[in-house]
Amino acid sequence: MLDSLSSRDRRALLYLGVALGLFLLLQLDFGLPEGPAAGSGSVEAAEQQYLLARTRARQGPLVDAEFGAVSQTQAQMEQGLLQAETAALAQAEMREVVGNLLSAEQINMQSSQFGAVKLEGDVFTQVPLVVSFRCGIEKFVNLLSAIANAPRTLSTRQIRITPEQNETKTVQVQLTVSGYLPVSRTPELVKRPPAGGATF
Repeated sequence: MLDSLSSRDRRALLYLGVALGLFLLLQLDFGLPEGPAAGSGSVEAAEQQYLLARTRARQGPLVDAEFGAVSQTQAQMEQGLLQAETAALAQAEMREVVGNLLSAEQINMQSSQFGAVKLEGDVFTQVPLVVSFRCGIEKFVNLLSAIANAPRTLSTRQIRITPEQNETKTVQVQLTVSGYLPVSRTPELVKRPPAGGATF
């Protein structure tokens, strides 16, 4: 799944994973001595309990900060997902999103075709759109940059470029751009186990 996302999204996922790992590590008190059984009454046991309590108190702000960072990263990623409630509506939304990006670069869309909506890992659903257009090299480079920095999380899945035989430096392009939905909005794509349980 990570290979299909842009570098910005891969960095966000990496930060999310690191932050979540650190959060879980702190929650499990990894590497800290466990306190002895209650009621032991020994000086060593009291000292161990004191050290453990002090360590947990010091970890509190760090845990809160890490949890806040994880929540913020998750919120940013969710904002980048398509807003449509179904796969069909998401395809229409992709047509509008990509059309706006092309218009902003003054590129005329010659044709568009919906690709097959499919699962992207266990969390996302990929919604591809294939568009064809003709433009100058500079405009095409600017378009790719706009796709990478769009408010929606988009990735370029396939690019076919055919240079035209003239001196205008124009190219004919067929470009597949994918947006993403939460997998919960496409339950029809999730494989369900057969009724009656597994067979051996």
